[in-house]
Amino acid sequence: MILTTSLRLPDELTGPLKNLTALGLEVQEQVLGTYWSPEGLEAVASSPGKAWKLLDAELSRPQDIYIPSRVWRSILESAGRLLRSMAERKRIFKLLLPCFSGQAKDAAKEIYDLLKKDGEGEKFGYLFNVAEAVAGFYAEHERLPQDFFELQKKPEPKKFTFTTSADDGLRQGQVLKYECDGEVLRGRVKLPLCPEPKSEKDWEWFSFDVKLPEELKEKLKAGKLHAPDLRLKRKPSGKLVALLDVKVEVPEKAPSGERDRALGLDWGQRKLVTGTILQGETQLTPPFFVFWQALRAKLFRIREEIRRLQKTRDQHERKSPEWKKYNRLFASAWQKYHRIQHQLAHQVSSLLVLLARAFNCRYIFVEWLLTLRGKRGRPKDLNWWVTTTVRGLLFRLLRYKARLLGIKVVPVPPGGTSSICPRCLEKGKRVKSPGEPEEKDSGSWFVCPSCGYSADRDYVGSLNVGRFGFRLKRPLSYRVGGAAQPFPSQGASREEAMTLTTLGYIKSAFVANFNALARLLNSAVLPSIT
Repeated sequence: MILTTSLRLPDELTGPLKNLTALGLEVQEQVLGTYWSPEGLEAVASSPGKAWKLLDAELSRPQDIYIPSRVWRSILESAGRLLRSMAERKRIFKLLLPCFSGQAKDAAKEIYDLLKKDGEGEKFGYLFNVAEAVAGFYAEHERLPQDFFELQKKPEPKKFTFTTSADDGLRQGQVLKYECDGEVLRGRVKLPLCPEPKSEKDWEWFSFDVKLPEELKEKLKAGKLHAPDLRLKRKPSGKLVALLDVKVEVPEKAPSGERDRALGLDWGQRKLVTGTILQGETQLTPPFFVFWQALRAKLFRIREEIRRLQKTRDQHERKSPEWKKYNRLFASAWQKYHRIQHQLAHQVSSLLVLLARAFNCRYIFVEWLLTLRGKRGRPKDLNWWVTTTVRGLLFRLLRYKARLLGIKVVPVPPGGTSSICPRCLEKGKRVKSPGEPEEKDSGSWFVCPSCGYSADRDYVGSLNVGRFGFRLKRPLSYRVGGAAQPFPSQGASREEAMTLTTLGYIKSAFVANFNALARLLNSAVLPSIT
């Protein structure tokens, strides 16, 4: 498993790296233009080894710009990786399209089972993105795309990551030389002095000396350095900084936790996530909820502000002083939006992994991210956009952090998770609230007419996600501390549920969540599970 840590390089490297980025984007555009076709993507996908070898044999270096051979190869490798990711999306699209009948989740479930059978379960990210894109196209055009290129336009990246994997290694590198003593990373990197270098004189070696953060020192104790990447990042203030993404290969963690114990998670609208701990056919804990109304409302407000700024900016002539003014505000708002998303996802994913580890879980079963957006006529509303992007980021971080502890994150198709009774397995109905029994598809409460079980809809979903993850055909039982208990039905009560809240502020989220977890694990509230 390869882990990445970003190190900030000295400010004097920012300008030269900006020049290299401009070169990289120019070459990348040339490569995409040449290979953006069925034949081109197939050639890149079927070429073994590093991508630069194929591209270097078929493309020539620009005549009016001087690019050293190893720099050229590394730029081609970065561009080739982008092409290969597009080729993989095209392959998933080809598998997905015949199965699509109007809903993304049905087709995606079938393809996921196929990929998992072939040992490609890690392709879930591609599958989710492509299925959502197909569903969105279907909702907008009321038909399926004729081919991949109607669905996916040629990428026009505005950012560029320069990989040094095509260079000659840490000590013999002709682009980057570096050494690490466990405390400090020292090196030299060859960068252009201007955006359009004409000769070798326009390239120069720049030295750097960076202290390693504690997290990287820990990784290096049992890990092996891999070729790092160089890139620029714009801070919220607008300042560009140069980053070196240091990659360390660490040994895979052996599976941890009890084989038949898992954390089942269900996504919600009013709640970000709802979870319960299961052991085989037994529910071990009351439900817990992570609420995020205040933060979601804040993200909505920022998105509306982004729309307003974009509309105001576009009323002015491009590159004019007024246009630049509003464009800076527009970019700043986006950075704030993404910063809140990342902080929220990091803290909630850490909490979920902590919870799974505290109860010695081997698995975390997560409801699929795919929504019903694929239904014809469903609007592309802001609520869907904000909720789905947060969920997607949270899922990726959750899987990454759980893997570090030997916990496996398994996506579970959502069909029936909130409509089947976990106590008797009969079909229930959704209602607005316990006191309003009229059936409502968007209702937040679940009622089972067969056995009378009643609970929060997301709570029911988390139980069934865990049940589906274990492929159980029988209903769940409920016990706490080894003793059987009545199946809890008031899923949102303080006595029966652990309620976590992000409050209105990101900084208070972890403290609130951690304290709630500590209360849950306190023997006075919940006896120890053995």
